[in-house]
Amino acid sequence: MQILDKKAPLILSPSPRCDLHPSYPPALCNRISRFVQEQSNIDSPHASFTLPHTRPSMRILTLLAAALLLPSLLHAAEPRWVLGAPLIDADATLDGKPVKLVDPAIVRDPASGLWHVFASASGGTVWFSMKDFTARPAVREVTRLPISPCFVPQVFYHRAQQRWHMIGMVPDTTGRFPKMAPCLCTSTNLSDPQSWSKPEILDVPPPQDAAKPVKLWIDFWVICDEAKAHLFATSADGRLWRTETTINKYPHGWSAPVLALEGPFIYASHTYRQAGQGPARYLTTITARGADPATPKQPHHYQQSYTAEHLEGPWQPAEATPAQPYAGSANIRLTDPRWTGDISHGEPLRLGNDERMLLDPQPPGFIFHGSYRSSSDPKEKPSPCVGLLEPEKK
Repeated sequence: MQILDKKAPLILSPSPRCDLHPSYPPALCNRISRFVQEQSNIDSPHASFTLPHTRPSMRILTLLAAALLLPSLLHAAEPRWVLGAPLIDADATLDGKPVKLVDPAIVRDPASGLWHVFASASGGTVWFSMKDFTARPAVREVTRLPISPCFVPQVFYHRAQQRWHMIGMVPDTTGRFPKMAPCLCTSTNLSDPQSWSKPEILDVPPPQDAAKPVKLWIDFWVICDEAKAHLFATSADGRLWRTETTINKYPHGWSAPVLALEGPFIYASHTYRQAGQGPARYLTTITARGADPATPKQPHHYQQSYTAEHLEGPWQPAEATPAQPYAGSANIRLTDPRWTGDISHGEPLRLGNDERMLLDPQPPGFIFHGSYRSSSDPKEKPSPCVGLLEPEKK
């Protein structure tokens, strides 16, 4: 994996290999390594750890450490999330006709206390709102927004402009962009679906890579720090791009995109500043595909996470494997087994709503789209549905 943001160049080695056992995750191996070093006064800068062959006592100590720490590994694998019935199921309608929803985004309006959900549907973006998440499904009928062909929404409140901003994408008709172009719509009232402005294409230069041309970029996302607005996008080939502009120039004046992160993911990077008293810490969740230990022959979409001290990077993997995901089959307890296991294009619930994208370290939920069957028959073709992961109660 390589971090290639030109403003913060760094080569990040692949996750360290553990020679204790190939199934042990790097975190456990590192803990064993530190334990052994502390007990034997070994000073090693290496993240990887290999069983010593020249000192039998060290080998015994290492195996003892593994035995002592294995219960903590099993504890770490316990479910973090619970998944029940769909928030919006396959019976949802738009203008009285069946509709399939994907790419959900969610934001809370403190004035009304309502949660507002936006999602992609055939021909554009739809919306609905709710007070809480107790009813399943939350609604039966969704409303189309007058912003076609904008879809794949992100929504936040821009404090300086005192307007709600929706970042989305539209098909490129100019030949300038790699198939999709980033766009902006604005509103003064989330509860009025007709208040949204028509899409304005953002003047973001397309990414350039002569060695590996970008054929498609999608899933645009904006987050602001104290001085700049940053726009992220994935190119559906394991690359995450970043461009920036100053706070005063936003939403114009974007720089040429740089490669922020390269790794085993697909699309939909959603980036947040984790709230807290200490230095800034940024988190991005991103959709990947892989097979976890429970379903080794059936890969699923799951959510990876990466962290950084600055939006410019460098980004480090946090929970970025099928066995240790941010959200995936390995850490979700199903109370409704009709879900197929895919966790796609997700967004954690924020208690804030502005352009800083502040996120509690323990978010109260995670909205996503997945595949769901209306019956327990495994031969039934699943349909896209919007789901909500909720924290597992300890």
